Amino acid sequence: MDLWRELRAGPQPLPVLYLACGGCGQVTAHTRVQKVMSISDGAVIGSPPEAVCEACEHAQPRTVGDELSADTTVICTGRRFRRFGLRRRRRACGAAFAVPAAAVLVVCPWCVTRQAGPGRNPQSPT
Repeated sequence: MDLWRELRAGPQPLPVLYLACGGCGQVTAHTRVQKVMSISDGAVIGSPPEAVCEACEHAQPRTVGDELSADTTVICTGRRFRRFGLRRRRRACGAAFAVPAAAVLVVCPWCVTRQAGPGRNPQSPT
């Protein structure tokens, strides 16, 4: 019975990296990975995986020590979606998660909603 409980662990958060983007120059969330493959002379050639920016879709290779440390806690304002049940309404997420203070775009690891981060300038039009 203990093995069954371990296999049925609750939902796990999405791993979110916060990197300084080479495309837009801001600290943003990177949740996707891009890998380019090609076939040449019967051999499959692949590039190293690249992290994709959530704000500008710029793909950049990872380097050692490029992830910024999370030093600020943010409360999610998004809404979770119930996958099962008769009433499939969205409820408030309210999860607390850590992000870098310079992040202008954050992604909640629990409900995967994008929202403004603590580094966003309120006077900025974007």
